[in-house]
Amino acid sequence: MNQRVGARWRTEVQEAMCSVQRRSGWSRDDLLNRMPRAQLVEALAEAIWAQRAAYARLSAALETVPELMDESM
Repeated sequence: MNQRVGARWRTEVQEAMCSVQRRSGWSRDDLLNRMPRAQLVEALAEAIWAQRAAYARLSAALETVPELMDESM
């Protein structure tokens, strides 16, 4: 279980890093070397919470449309 949680967390952080890269226009190396650590951590945390909120909205939307769920099974 720890491996699954670890893998999920790494994926979430990688997706957040891509999101921060797109918003800032900086490369990964620039973010890691030029951006202050506290600012990078804050940006990553914000991106992760935004991803989780989007996932929750999508899950809620799918629950309200049962025919979509039935077609996927």
